[in-house]
Amino acid sequence: MLDLGYGEGTNTRLLKKGAAADVLGVDISHEMIRLAEDAEKAEPLGCRYRVADVADLSLEESFDLVVGAFLLNHASKRVDLVDFCAAIARALKPGGRFVGLNLNMAIEPEHYDDCRKYGRWQTTTAERKEGDMISVFHRNPDGSEMRLDNYYLSPETYAAAAAEAGLRDFAWIPLTVSSEGRDAFPSGYWDDFFKTPQVVGMEARK
Repeated sequence: MLDLGYGEGTNTRLLKKGAAADVLGVDISHEMIRLAEDAEKAEPLGCRYRVADVADLSLEESFDLVVGAFLLNHASKRVDLVDFCAAIARALKPGGRFVGLNLNMAIEPEHYDDCRKYGRWQTTTAERKEGDMISVFHRNPDGSEMRLDNYYLSPETYAAAAAEAGLRDFAWIPLTVSSEGRDAFPSGYWDDFFKTPQVVGMEARK
């Protein structure tokens, strides 16, 4: 499995603890990869890491599964999105699968504040258009806030970019809450999230 652009390797390690015989994690940040390697030293699992820009990534090996959590929403232009998707296609074995998480590009800006009770909200321009920035805010348990800047491209642009890059059967996958997640909160707690879910899954095949 190949884990693209998830920083300090949290997902990489989860994949290795799951069903993956071998996992490579890639991120553009030297500091994030250092943190991932520190975690590997503290608890060796056999994860491998590499510093690289995913947009022009070309590896000597290929993978059954490529994972990209909040990777594609860093593309601000269609050409950049095609580059990301092409890198994914290059890394996959024939018939291999890509899965990821992404900002839900089908949600209109008037709903960007609907999930504030979960400690998460978004802002964008008044007249959102292709390439506009979407700022995502997270409230930490200590009350501090973190901001991550991403970009809007339409769902149609995503599907077209995936096809152009050689990925087939591109689809958006609605999220669900596990039984443990439902049991941990009062009845109806997740209802507001699923009215206008701001995060969505995605998948495609080579």
